[in-house]
Amino acid sequence: MKALITGSSKLAGAIIEQLHEKIVYQKLDVESCRVDSDIPWRHYDIFINCAAVDFSQPKLLNDAYQEWKGDDSKLIINIGSRASQPNISKGYLYAAEKSSLNHLVNNLIYNSDRKCGIILLNLGLLEHEELPSLTYTEVVDVIKDLIFYWYTGRPTMTEVTLQHRENYQEVQKFKEELRQLEIDFNNFGQ
Repeated sequence: MKALITGSSKLAGAIIEQLHEKIVYQKLDVESCRVDSDIPWRHYDIFINCAAVDFSQPKLLNDAYQEWKGDDSKLIINIGSRASQPNISKGYLYAAEKSSLNHLVNNLIYNSDRKCGIILLNLGLLEHEELPSLTYTEVVDVIKDLIFYWYTGRPTMTEVTLQHRENYQEVQKFKEELRQLEIDFNNFGQ
């Protein structure tokens, strides 16, 4: 099976490293592309819509959907964010981008005649050195399960939010304290 992922560093890099040439349902050949690439969709079975650059994710989801909507052997996994939830993110534009991805995923799942798989994986904080956060390996493990479930005909989770088990408000409070310490440190020498 051939999989395509947008991006090649951070989470995308970990997905490539941990899934390329591994058997999930079948052996996966994972390739990477940039969000502005001209994608030959017919060559791929799985699309992992990972890199978020200037609202590219909703556009790429729509492109994959248009090519694959009638084919139940195709799977689109969209990497979203917990930031898409209303009123919790201070990254305004990032939250709006992720919200638009969520909105399109829901429209395609519930209001279209699609046969391809469409999954949204909303992630919390990733790989932070000081705060409770998800590891890339934990995310890859969930992606493996989602692929396996789709291709073995099992019930499929179409939307999953994966986050560290720590209380969200406590983590946000600690995050703000770290941010304030960094500001104070940077202002100390001036």
